[in-house]
Amino acid sequence: MEAQTKNALKVEFIQVEMPTNANNSCSACDTVQGKLVSAIQDVQKLFDNLDCEIFFKSTTVRTIKEVEKAQIVASPTIRVGNFDFYPNHPRDSSEKREWAWNGLTISEPNKETLIEVLLKGYFEPKKGNEKKELSPYILKHLNESELTKSNCGCS
Repeated sequence: MEAQTKNALKVEFIQVEMPTNANNSCSACDTVQGKLVSAIQDVQKLFDNLDCEIFFKSTTVRTIKEVEKAQIVASPTIRVGNFDFYPNHPRDSSEKREWAWNGLTISEPNKETLIEVLLKGYFEPKKGNEKKELSPYILKHLNESELTKSNCGCS
């Protein structure tokens, strides 16, 4: 008898470490991540009927090299399968984020939008590898982080 394997959908929440905060996190990212986890729980109920399991992972990148390896352009990035959903940072130094979805620009995605993002990611076909340009906002935070690290080689 052949064992049936479940389909899997990988969802990753990728954010850049914020060296300017005491806990190296971002409240805007934390809020979006909480809504994403709630959306995943709702979508998983539907996906149980499709014999598909959602695997969630949260990743914090700390260097430009890690950002390039993760292939993100903005923080946070929600990667669902082969689909990336991320905000635009309108000004280099601004904490403001603009998320574009279905012809609208919103300051923060709501749970309903994130449910749609999860469904879109489930159906998104694999794309070829293309070099992505990093957001100046990400570069600013990572460059600040690099400057605050010690050059002595100790941690």
